[in-house]
Amino acid sequence: MAPLHHIVRIRQPDDFQYIRAGLMDEIVVNANQLENSVQSTAAVLWRSTLQFSVDPVLWRFQLPAWSDNGKGDVKRNYKRLGAAYARGTGLTLGPTPMVDVVATDEQWRMIARNAVTYQRDRLLSVPTQLELLDDLRELRPSRLVAPALVAFSENEDRLNRLMVEASAEAVGQAVGAQVIIPVERLLDRAQLDATLAAAPSDGVNAYLIWTPKITEERLIVGDTMLSALIYAVTTLAERGIAVGHQYANYAIFTLHSAGLAAVTHHLGWTDHGEPAEEQGPRTRSCQLYVPGVRHCLKFPEANILGRSLSPEDYVEHFCDCAFCAGAFQDGLHPLDILLGMHSVAVGDHVRWTPTSQAVGANTWHFLLNRRLEVDAFSRSPASDVLARDIERAASLNRLGDVNRLEHLANGLPAAS
Repeated sequence: MAPLHHIVRIRQPDDFQYIRAGLMDEIVVNANQLENSVQSTAAVLWRSTLQFSVDPVLWRFQLPAWSDNGKGDVKRNYKRLGAAYARGTGLTLGPTPMVDVVATDEQWRMIARNAVTYQRDRLLSVPTQLELLDDLRELRPSRLVAPALVAFSENEDRLNRLMVEASAEAVGQAVGAQVIIPVERLLDRAQLDATLAAAPSDGVNAYLIWTPKITEERLIVGDTMLSALIYAVTTLAERGIAVGHQYANYAIFTLHSAGLAAVTHHLGWTDHGEPAEEQGPRTRSCQLYVPGVRHCLKFPEANILGRSLSPEDYVEHFCDCAFCAGAFQDGLHPLDILLGMHSVAVGDHVRWTPTSQAVGANTWHFLLNRRLEVDAFSRSPASDVLARDIERAASLNRLGDVNRLEHLANGLPAAS
């Protein structure tokens, strides 16, 4: 089986500083972020050799809270993006749920054509004043992705199919098809079958699954969620088309043995289940991703678990990423950097949050560990990787985490 294809999602300008060949295979830029800073995005991509693609995030116009600037108006980047997608339709996207605005199938087709054309051409049109223009690569996406809605019902299933077909026809090549499955439909086999059946095969070169609101803990503890997701992956993979997950985590990485070909994740290390609804700004919580147990622990608990370990035991049992190992080599304890925090005022109370140095350190620590996990599942069956991780959790005397990982292992197909 081919290695997992590892994609990192760019959601904000600060994310670009973590882009490195070797730590990922590709990046995907959310279209609203591209429209927010197209020149700086182009500059980063020109300096990189990494493949890239653009997520059209059309579904955000399905849920207007994403584009609301908090003052009752549409954010400027969404206004520009909506205008690009609605060109030729006479519609305005943004302030109203688009399923209430788009009236005809031809308008949906036009929006789909505009969305894939936007992905293909937006970065090619960026002006540059760099002198060695001939040395710059053309910024062409590695794939084009059909826009999609969150499939709350069979109406969205039909519209998503229509937009895939229109997208492929518009660019004269196969496109990625997003399959966005709400938890209620994921757990209803008849509804899940309807969603999967509606996803076309003709003109499609990849299926990109997303299951909003499902945290990793719900996926592991709830038997039906994991089995339903496995069913979705295997059903689509049986068509001979690559299947990826758009917001993957450690538990989803295990599905490589079940046919998952690609995983995408962003650089936030705390797990909120990736809901489709806009959540608003959050103060970062003081949590550390701990590879020894494969999930986050609050700073005090992580400190107790890792502080007493010798450097050798820390690297063997707690974390062996290059950041932590490098800190020890420099005579520092990595937890002194990773667990830095300070208090901030939030409304009428005070909350502790990581320092800016800790945010940067945690981001590198998380990204490095995600790459190690992708490499592990690429090299070995999921059952073997999980067996090693169960042994490591046991060495840290974490019985609850041993049980958690064993539950995940038991939920995978026997061949994994």
